[in-house]
Amino acid sequence: MAQSLATAEQDLQIQQQTQNRLLQEQREKQRALINWKLKHRHYKKLKGAYATKVILQSGLGGVCGLVAQLGRVEPRYQLALETAAGGRLGQLVVENDAVAAAGIELLKQKRAGRATFLPLNKIQPQRFSPMVALRYANGFVDYAINLIECDRRYRDVLSHVFGSTVVFDKLDAARQFIGQHRIVTLDGELLEASGAMTGGSNTQRSGLHFGTESATESAEFAQLRSRLQEISLVLERCSEEITLLSVKTKHLTQELTEARAKRTESQLYKEQLHKEIKSLTEQLEQTRSQMVQSNKQLSVAQSRLEVLEQELPAQEAQLQQLRLALNQLESQSNSQWQQIQVTIKSDEQQLQQREQGLRLFEQRLKDLENQRQRFQEKIQELSERVYEYQLQEKDLNHQELQVRNQLSAISDQITQIQAAVVQVEQQMGAERQKRDRAEQELRDRHLARQQLEWQQQKLQETQQSRREELVSLQTQLRTQQAELPNPLPEVPQLDLEQLQREMRVISKRLQAMEPVNMLALEEYERTTTRLEEFTQKLLTLAGERTELLLRIENFTTLRQRAFKEAFDAVNQNFQSIFATLSEGDGYLQLDNPEDIFNSGLNLVAHPKGKPVQRLNSMSGGEKSLTALSFIFALQRYRPSPFYAFDEVDMFLDGANVERLAKMIKHQTTLAQFIVVSLRRPMIEFAERTIGVTQARGAYTQVLGLKLQPSNTST
Repeated sequence: MAQSLATAEQDLQIQQQTQNRLLQEQREKQRALINWKLKHRHYKKLKGAYATKVILQSGLGGVCGLVAQLGRVEPRYQLALETAAGGRLGQLVVENDAVAAAGIELLKQKRAGRATFLPLNKIQPQRFSPMVALRYANGFVDYAINLIECDRRYRDVLSHVFGSTVVFDKLDAARQFIGQHRIVTLDGELLEASGAMTGGSNTQRSGLHFGTESATESAEFAQLRSRLQEISLVLERCSEEITLLSVKTKHLTQELTEARAKRTESQLYKEQLHKEIKSLTEQLEQTRSQMVQSNKQLSVAQSRLEVLEQELPAQEAQLQQLRLALNQLESQSNSQWQQIQVTIKSDEQQLQQREQGLRLFEQRLKDLENQRQRFQEKIQELSERVYEYQLQEKDLNHQELQVRNQLSAISDQITQIQAAVVQVEQQMGAERQKRDRAEQELRDRHLARQQLEWQQQKLQETQQSRREELVSLQTQLRTQQAELPNPLPEVPQLDLEQLQREMRVISKRLQAMEPVNMLALEEYERTTTRLEEFTQKLLTLAGERTELLLRIENFTTLRQRAFKEAFDAVNQNFQSIFATLSEGDGYLQLDNPEDIFNSGLNLVAHPKGKPVQRLNSMSGGEKSLTALSFIFALQRYRPSPFYAFDEVDMFLDGANVERLAKMIKHQTTLAQFIVVSLRRPMIEFAERTIGVTQARGAYTQVLGLKLQPSNTST
């Protein structure tokens, strides 16, 4: 539980760090996006896009749109045609010169700038005859006007915009016709008929593009918006993960607290049982020792009693003899009788004393027997309690064994789960590939659907315009009917053959529309079902994509944490080592601490007695000491097995060479150093020394050097 809680807390900390980092990045991106919008809005005003925007949003009738909105081109020709059109893409196409005049008056009233209007009724396209020789030229693509798809009514406008501009694929092929035609290449180079050539880098394209309704987004804006969308999704997912991890951490903390309390209680109970068992064992030992002593005393008392019982008949017989002698001697003299009386009394006193001692021994024997019986009962009770405690200890051991078995089973399950996770990740890899293919297919379908919707919208707009034209024509017709002369002129008779030809053409067009698909409804239902399936899969893939983005952000957080730990450790090592080698101070510095992975690293050093300098402004010796300090700092953080130095002390003076030799000698506890040197202090501190010289005959000779015993190591 403690390990699971620590893992959950670590995951929660990573998620919180990722959330904080993403929130900061989101704020920075939003500020950058706002700045970009402000700059772009100002740029649009300067370019005149503001004037066209005012016209388009004013609701002025008869405005068809911008030139860029009225034509569509293939992506491979887009750069060339946009370069050829230039600023004319932002010119407004209107129905007639009256609409253009109204628009100019509106711009004057609102002081919204200037705009160029192209009236459809007055525009005069440039007329030219295609040259057959160009079609066989190397690199020729086509005339620019032929590469644009548009409504027929806008053809003259686009002819006015492009004129006789020719499109070539490469500049080398177009140079053969320079000065003869206005030429544009697929890479965006423009060759005027006057001989002027325009070209260069096209990395920063801005302004209007074909097929768009307004100024398109720049790559920077699209990248910012895409990144903000990703950050929003990842932050939402990260918040969910933080909530889940917080609940899990709280639950695990509660369980761990309860488990620790139970464990502490069990340990206290176990310690109490051990103490009771120990005290009872000591009491049992004391009782056994007392019982042994009592048995010894009882055996002594029994042996003494047996001796007294054996002596008692002889004493009684002697007493009887003495009584008989007393009776016989009663007749004797008084003195003798008194002596005998005294002897009898003394014998009786001894007898009474012995009888009293016998009774005392019998009473003590009974007490010992009772005490022995009590000790046996107590021993039996203690034995039963010891047996119970042993059973409880066995139960505890059995429970502990069960817990260990459960832990081993859980470990096995974890191993199985990890193996299953590896398999699932492999399956996820395959599924991701399928998902990518499905996403690509779905993207293609979405593009096709958007294209169809766009065409449908254009058709609806065309239909609406046709209806408006029909209404206006009907109004004009009514007006003209009111103005018709009376009587009406005769209508000429139509030719019957011409009508029959038109009927045959219409019949052929009707036949070309056949056959009618009667399964269209079923196909529509199947397509709808597949669309729902794809939508569900898209939602699943979107969730997986968000999960992957969150993992990537978590990995980025871990990378930043690892880099920060390594940088701080190496920086601390560098400061101490540089102070030892040069008696100065130095530190590591990042160019951009906010973007550590794209930031450069500077070694800032302050040798003793000199101002703070960067590495590129130091002398050779100072550079050597600074670079070696950085190498030793890296070695302390993550040592390598061995290091090879080739005359690193070449630019150092004697004192610095000696410091460097001591540092290398100190660092040999962590790694092996192979140093090529010509300096005496470095050679004196070496453990093994090999001399290499050029012998006669221009070949290399290796010599063994014998140093002083105090300077060499065995």
